[in-house]
Amino acid sequence: MTHAEDETYVEGEGVPDPQRWRAAAVILVAIALDLIDTTIVNVALPVLQTDLEASKAALQWVAAAYTLTFALSLITVGRVGDMVGRKRMISIGILVFVAASLLCGVAQSTEMLIASRVLQGFGGAIVMTQGLSVFQVSFPPKERAAVFGMFGALSGVAAMLGPVLGGVLVDADLFGWSWRPIFLVNVPVGLFALLGVQAFVRESRAPHIKHLDLVGVALVTLALLSLLYPLVQGQEAGWPAWTFTAMACSVPLFVVFALYERRKAARDGSALVEPSLFRERSFVAGLLVMLSFFAIIAGLFFPFTLYLQVGLGFTPLAAGLTTVPFSFGAMITSSFSAVLAIKMGRKVLSIGMVIMGVGMVALIWTIGHFGSGISGWDMAPALAVLGLGLGFVISPVVDIVLGGVPVEHAGSGSGVLSTADQLGAAAGVAVIGVLFFNLLTAQAVPGADATLPHLRKELSAAGVSAASQDRIVADFRSCARQSAQHEDAKAPPGVCRHIVPAGAVPTGREEQVTKAIADASVKARKEGYAKATDHVLWYEVGIIALGFLLTFMLPKRARKPEWEDDDEQGAEQRDGERHGGEDGENGAASSKAQPAGQP
Repeated sequence: MTHAEDETYVEGEGVPDPQRWRAAAVILVAIALDLIDTTIVNVALPVLQTDLEASKAALQWVAAAYTLTFALSLITVGRVGDMVGRKRMISIGILVFVAASLLCGVAQSTEMLIASRVLQGFGGAIVMTQGLSVFQVSFPPKERAAVFGMFGALSGVAAMLGPVLGGVLVDADLFGWSWRPIFLVNVPVGLFALLGVQAFVRESRAPHIKHLDLVGVALVTLALLSLLYPLVQGQEAGWPAWTFTAMACSVPLFVVFALYERRKAARDGSALVEPSLFRERSFVAGLLVMLSFFAIIAGLFFPFTLYLQVGLGFTPLAAGLTTVPFSFGAMITSSFSAVLAIKMGRKVLSIGMVIMGVGMVALIWTIGHFGSGISGWDMAPALAVLGLGLGFVISPVVDIVLGGVPVEHAGSGSGVLSTADQLGAAAGVAVIGVLFFNLLTAQAVPGADATLPHLRKELSAAGVSAASQDRIVADFRSCARQSAQHEDAKAPPGVCRHIVPAGAVPTGREEQVTKAIADASVKARKEGYAKATDHVLWYEVGIIALGFLLTFMLPKRARKPEWEDDDEQGAEQRDGERHGGEDGENGAASSKAQPAGQP
């Protein structure tokens, strides 16, 4: 049976797609673009800041606009796919993603880049939801753990490829385009994925879903916006009263949305989100685990990338290579953890969270122990352990959340799942970003103070008087504090340009003093970033502990798959037939052995 003969799959017939593995391969390529683009931009943030003169808030938006758009559109596009066809929607999603990537690559301002990232996030949302939906409807239950395991392994590979590929492209500075190739590379790969989708993916839809719940779309969009927008913009705006008011308003908006969806489902069965999904314990608990899990990952890599490149002075390539052990560890465990969870249940996720906690604490210790002289090799063991823990969570939780979703609601379920992912990621970037920049400001002067004994020694060796040293040290500390608060990436604060007062340095020693101050500034920056990163990672440990506790809300054992029930019934039937046959043969033998006329 070809796809031309079976143009639209009627759900509920239980007919597996004969080309499902080829379809899965090309869909995974499309999803990989989305996942890579989530991490590839992080390694280019410092270059972006300089090239486009971006503020700290703008940097957060370049990273968060993508995930925020995901969170706003996933549920809607997931349900639209149920209505109009998942193959059609994933094709549209790839086209939008490719066009937006091209716009990102040619952006001439921060505003244009952020707007293009919004469009890119919308296209990526379509690809992600429809891809997971196709897996759900195309694969029989006994194969879903395997295909979701491949998705989990891809997450690890993409996380590894993103920073490395970004580092290679930024360092190569192809055609003098600096950071732009990190977006432009999506164009040819995306078009290749589109051709594969047209060739191998079978169309499918839920025939009973006839109308889009526009009121539900408006309610959930308003609720998500009122929560996330103030989180991202709060620090830049100085946390005025409206930010807290908006976040408080999100609670009743979510409540109204839930009540409306329940009435909508009862009235005509076309709710944006099927309320019955939330009666499934594994679905709800899995969403909470996903929310905390992605907050951990996104919240880690936003400050960690800045720490590596701005704090330690790593090149983009070196920063990308530093994260390879993390991604490699995730790739290893995610390749088998979904299948393992069928036998071990929630224990696999609990173990993964514990391993992640151990890895995070080890990373904190490593940063504190090695200080400003730390290298990527020093961080490799802790990052590898962190990645191994991630792999034990990402694949099983996807299978747990979507395993009990009926195929007719595959798009809606995938949309809710992916919303939890990206909502957690956006919240992680916003909250951890705010904490990190505040800590960076607070640790700037202590970081400078750590360098003062050596700086005074160098100034004394250059013949600078004690009074002049005091003046230089005071201005040096002021420079550190103002630099941490300064928005202009190219022009340093005025105090930093006049640290050495006129006549304070003996003739012929100017170069020696200038070098001593420059070296002290580099060390102060490293110390300040190290202390801020060390402190903010403890918040990450707290989120991991919360995620660990949430895993106990999941069922102890993974629910027995339908195919196991079918196999058991088939075995019982075969066993009964065998025994029945044996009884029949024995009965016949007995009747032959009985003399005629006897019972």
